[in-house]
Amino acid sequence: MATHRPPSASTYAGRNLHGKVVNELGRRIAGGDYPPGATLPVEETLCVELQVSRTALREAVKVLAAKGLLESRPRVGTRVRPPESWNLLDPDVLAWRCATRPDPAFLLQLAEMREIFEPAAAALAARHRTAGQLVAIEAAFDAMASAEELGAWVQADLAFHDAVLQATGNPLLSPLAAMIGSALESLLGLTARTADNFNASLPDHRAVLDAIRQGDGVAARRRMESLLGDTRALMTRSAPFV
Repeated sequence: MATHRPPSASTYAGRNLHGKVVNELGRRIAGGDYPPGATLPVEETLCVELQVSRTALREAVKVLAAKGLLESRPRVGTRVRPPESWNLLDPDVLAWRCATRPDPAFLLQLAEMREIFEPAAAALAARHRTAGQLVAIEAAFDAMASAEELGAWVQADLAFHDAVLQATGNPLLSPLAAMIGSALESLLGLTARTADNFNASLPDHRAVLDAIRQGDGVAARRRMESLLGDTRALMTRSAPFV
């Protein structure tokens, strides 16, 4: 098990203490520092290490239990649950998983998940988008076109896919953008880095935008399928997947 230096007070700056404890323990679990089946250190040890009260620690454990990462049993302690029990659609869990050990199989599964719903979302956006929503998609595309470095490209790419989801007019689909945003950031960063040019997929995004602008749902679906298929092919050719 890895050892951890006690975080300084500045570690928790900018967010409440409770959230920081949840984030730190979540990252350790997702990263394998506390492997499945392992029992967390006793409360006293964690409280000293994380510089928190027992109340804050217990609340953090409750949050992680609700996300499927932990389970507490009397006289046994708090154990880490197996990954198949984790709520992988929880944005925090996805963020921890991608930030700590984005293994090839997991990233490919994310790519497959996108291929299931994003083409259909593009088709809906072509049929239901408002003028304002089209402006948002166009603005994200323009930001992609003008991006001069990888970080700006990834953020603009995320904004593009978010705007498409928001334009579907389906409130059940819209939250997916926030739900998987952190994971897509890792995925998009990887595929952009493995392309000859980080903006190599710009023409594919333009094709999706044009179809949505024209209100052509069939073309929008097809263009998004092509875009995501190219992304997955690029992933399988990249070094981490060899």
